[in-house]
Order: sequence, then C-alpha cells, then structure tokens
Amino acid sequence: MHEYEEDINENELVDNNTDLKTPFSTKDIKITNAIVLLPSLINRLKYDEIVNPDFQRNADLWTNKQMSRLIESILLKLPLPVFYFDVSNPEKWIIVDGLQRISTIKRFFVDKKLRLNHLEFLVHLNGKIYDDLERSYQRIIDDTEFITYQIEAQTPKKVRYSIFNRINTGGLSLNEQEIRQALNQEGLGVKFLENICSDPNFKKIVGISSKRMIDRELALRFIAFKLNNKEFNFNNMSDFLDESMENLDQIKNENKLIELKKELIETLIFSEDILGEKHRFSRSLAIKTKTKTLNRSLFDVITVCFSRIENKNLFLTKKELFLKNFIEIIQDERSEFSKSITEGSNSKSAIENRFRILNSLINEVLYEN
Repeated sequence: MHEYEEDINENELVDNNTDLKTPFSTKDIKITNAIVLLPSLINRLKYDEIVNPDFQRNADLWTNKQMSRLIESILLKLPLPVFYFDVSNPEKWIIVDGLQRISTIKRFFVDKKLRLNHLEFLVHLNGKIYDDLERSYQRIIDDTEFITYQIEAQTPKKVRYSIFNRINTGGLSLNEQEIRQALNQEGLGVKFLENICSDPNFKKIVGISSKRMIDRELALRFIAFKLNNKEFNFNNMSDFLDESMENLDQIKNENKLIELKKELIETLIFSEDILGEKHRFSRSLAIKTKTKTLNRSLFDVITVCFSRIENKNLFLTKKELFLKNFIEIIQDERSEFSKSITEGSNSKSAIENRFRILNSLINEVLYEN
C-alpha cells in the first residue's frame, strides 16, 4: 500500500478540521447525565444495543491484566470513570468514550471469554470466569451503578461531530471520516462506501488501506460531487462531505447506488488508461522526485472530471496531448492548479479552481483541431 498525501501519511491522519465552521447556540446542546445499572448495560450489549463505531477503534487494546483489574474494581465496588454515549438513536447507543471498559464488560459478562488473572486483592478469583462467581458477587453486580453522560438527539449533528472528537480519549484522535462513520453507522451510506472500497478494482487502482477510513473518504468525495447538482454550493470540503454522507443515507433507489458504484469503478479503470497503471493519483506522475503518495485533491478532480467526459474513446486517442499539458500544470508548483491541490485544498476557492482548470484542459484537448 502506498502512502496518503495532501500531504499526509496514514500515521498522521488526524484531519484536525473538526472545529465548528459555523456558530451554534449552546441551547442546542443537550447532554444529560444518567445512572445506568450494570445489568441494564449487560442486556444492551447482549442484544447489540450498544455499538462500537464502524471503524473499530481497537476495541481489544487492553491486556488480560488490565481487563481483570477492571472487573476486580467492579467487584470491590470501586467507582469507575464516567461513560459517554451518543443516544440520538435510543435503540443503538454509540460509544463515545469508554470503549475499552465496555469491551471488557462484554467479554466478561456477555461473551464469558475473559478468565480473571493478575488480581490484586481478590486473588482467590484468579482463573475464574463469570459463571464461576459466587452469589455474593452476583448481588454486587446486580447493584452496580455507572455514571453516564448521554448526548441527546436534539444536539445538532455538527455539534455532535465536535463533541465526539473532544470527548474521545481512546487512543488516536479521530479524523473527520472516522467521525462521519461513527455518527452515521446505522445508515445506508456506511455500508455502501464499504461495498465500493471492497471492490477488487477499487483496491487495485486506488491501493490505499482502510486503516483510518481513508478509502471511504475518497469514495465519498466522488459520490458527493456526483450527487451535488449545484456544484460548489458549499463553504468547504468538510461541510460538503458531512452533508453528502447524510444525503447518501436518504437514497432509497438501489439502482442509483449501483449506477454510482459502476460509474466510479469504470472511471478508475479509465484513469489508468489515460494516466498509466499505478499512477495512484499522485503528483509523482509529473514530479519524479515526489514519492508515490496519493493526493486527495487529485483524486476528486480527476475522477469527477473524467467521469463527465462523454466521448471517452476520442479522448483516449488524444491522451498523449492531455498528459503533456496535465504534467506541465502539476510540475509548475506556482501554477494555480498546483496550488489548488497542495495549499488550502479543501477551501471552496481551491476546489473551484482545480475543477475549472482541469475541465478546461480536457475540453481543449477534445476540441483541438
């Protein structure tokens, strides 16, 4: 797998653009605190009513010792840190913070796969699983209460995006696509993006890992522009993708989804016909000193503009002329196009510039005498 640019590698992929772009009223925020009994939490886990965000933020980071000590703390009646849940869908709570603790509770009380070990005080319980516990411990479990903070449905999704990133302490900070996946995971969009990214042609041509949902964002970028009839009617890429993710959930016509996927895959194949195999939407296509790292802005502008070429056969006959001109505008790092894919590339002006320039270049090639 190649790296990911704009110019970011996978290990640095925290978008850090999750600050709210538009003002909101504090009256819009509704976070309540509630006491939840452990048996109630266990039942929710048993019936899959508490879900981990789709990107699976390393739910098994803890060692057996750490998990065992958490269970020991419960049995000793020690208070645990608060849990945060997004309860906008009362049928499916989303874990915002407390993933390792919730995963441990599930492993011990629901899956019954955690065998206690390395206990500090209740050493006589070492080697035991949940079903081995004496009735006295069962009573403690029945009476155990947790403090939870619950983000209610009336809190606008924009605000929930920000809260999700601020509160989460489970290791790596979340990038914007991971948050989109988390807050929309019950919708059609998450499954549709996964379906696209698992396609063999997508994986081969794009060649990016799904480790931090990078591939999902790329697919979403293409779909967002295809669904947006009023092109560039948005403030920035982040807001545009947020809205597009929600719009994707509203599509009921399965044929439209099939057509969107088909169009993207065919466009990816066409991009190899024009740019060559393993071009990877990288500036190394034009600047040989550049490492072959995928550039998000090149991905969106190439795939969307190529998809709109009506006479692709004619364009193929003129690909050498196109390549010559295209390479020139990438090589010139002072050019408007080059700046639009490297400097502030998610701003509305940069997006407008790169689409305008590439569309113009394509038309010049198609209609040159």
